Order: sequence, then structure tokens, then C-alpha cells
Amino acid sequence: MKKAFLILLVIVCAGVAAWNAYLLFTDQTDPPTGWVIFAVSVGVLLWNISVLRAYRVRARTAVVVALVVLLLAGTVGAFAGVEPLAEIKNTLTAKVEALVRGVADPETKAEPEALEIVRAVITAYNEGRADRLANLTTSGAYSTLTSFWSDHWQIGLGKIVDYNLTIIHSDVPNRVHFVRVQGGIKDIGWPVVYPYDATYVVRVEGGNWLVTEINLRSP
Repeated sequence: MKKAFLILLVIVCAGVAAWNAYLLFTDQTDPPTGWVIFAVSVGVLLWNISVLRAYRVRARTAVVVALVVLLLAGTVGAFAGVEPLAEIKNTLTAKVEALVRGVADPETKAEPEALEIVRAVITAYNEGRADRLANLTTSGAYSTLTSFWSDHWQIGLGKIVDYNLTIIHSDVPNRVHFVRVQGGIKDIGWPVVYPYDATYVVRVEGGNWLVTEINLRSP
């Protein structure tokens, strides 16, 4: 117990000396008082180290006590608003909260990719880019968008406009997402916009995100 107290005293003296040195060199304390406290803390520190040598304190004991004291001091300082400890605490807290949110709601992890691929498909469709669509969709989804006999307008004859995207279901382990597209589809031959409501199935195939299925909802 006495050895632990001596080790604690060494840590406290070292901390006081370091803190006073910082205050002195940054002109945040009265020089005469600061130098007196600094000299006393250094003197006690040197004396305490000599006493510890006489007791033959093992390095393992000193390290354990030092780590415990530093951890407690750092925690108290962080919650007391001492910089930079408080900033480190806030950064770690934000990262932990983000990690917890990701674990609690894993379906949000792949949303950016799923939404991005659907936007790319709609853009290619509106621009009449069949070559681009072929790289973004499977053959089934491609036929839905380009076939004259499908429920869609044939590519180049209509445009999907004023649409909103919503992920209505995600199967994260299998990397499958169901994106609802709600908006309008405009026939380029007539100044009219018809309601458009469809579900795009997005999944990873061959290492690439693709739209694999498009299902129109009944009006």
C-alpha cells in the first residue's frame, strides 16, 4: 500500500511540474509563484524517486498504478472540459454513437449505393442511352425499360420526371435493396405527364451494383 502511495505521489508531482511548466512558458501564471511551485514539485519528485529505489518497486507495479491514475485523470479532465481532453472525448463519443447507430439500423449502410444506381438508370433512360442502361441493369430490367411490349414507354419515347426515391426494404446480408420511385412519366409526343410509381430491385452481381428488376405499381 505504501509503495502504491509513493508511486501515486510521483505521478502527482510529475503532473504538477509539467502543468506549471506549461503555465510558465505560456505566460498564464505569476512567474515568482509559478517558479516556486515548479521547483518544489521537482524537488519532491526527485526525493520520491530516490525513496522508490530504496523500496525496490517493480516496474510492473509502477506502470499499472500510473496507467490507472492517468486514465482516471484523463476521464475527469475530459468531462470537466479541460482541453484537449474534452475534444478527444467528444470525437470518440461521436464515433461510438455513429457505430451504434449503424449496428442498430444496419439497413442504412448500403442506401447511398442503392439510390445512386437507381438515379443513374433513370438518367440513362431519360437520355436515351441504351448502351449505358445495359451496364447498369440486368437483361430483365433492361427489357422492362426498352421493350416496346413492356409496361414502360420504349426508351426514347418517354422521360421519368419529378421523381422521389425511397428505400422501402433492405436485405443487407444479401446486399439487396428495394427502391420505390414515385413521380411522373412524360410522353415526349404529348404535353402530358402520367403518374409513375415503380419498385426497382437493386443488388450486387459480379461485384457491381445493378438494377435487376423493375415492377410497376398499379395506379
